[in-house]
Amino acid sequence: MWLCVHHPVLSRLYVNRELVIREGIADLRAAWAARPGDEGLARLVADLTAQSEDFARLWALRDVRVNGRGRKSLNHPRVGPLTVEFEALTPLQDPDQRIVVYRAADAASQRALDALAEEAARPVAVPG
Repeated sequence: MWLCVHHPVLSRLYVNRELVIREGIADLRAAWAARPGDEGLARLVADLTAQSEDFARLWALRDVRVNGRGRKSLNHPRVGPLTVEFEALTPLQDPDQRIVVYRAADAASQRALDALAEEAARPVAVPG
């Protein structure tokens, strides 16, 4: 959430940034409801509210919801538009943990993700 609100590159990555923030806030509120005494979470919310008008406005809507699955449309600076589907998994043995799995939503998005994976796998030339 902090990166989505504050990081300049990530703030431009999401096609519908406000929806992503709104869904993130609803999930954050659900986490806070489960841990009302969590001081770290309280500091995060205070920081985001003080530093982002968008966050403060959307936090005031008081949406509470865990988004277990969905889609996000992205506009990657190198490969262009792509869409990912996500699913949040919670282990029964440790409900405080979550694993979020992202996958391409269509063939064009898969090609874009494959191109990024190939780029990341290339050795980086170090000057020297």
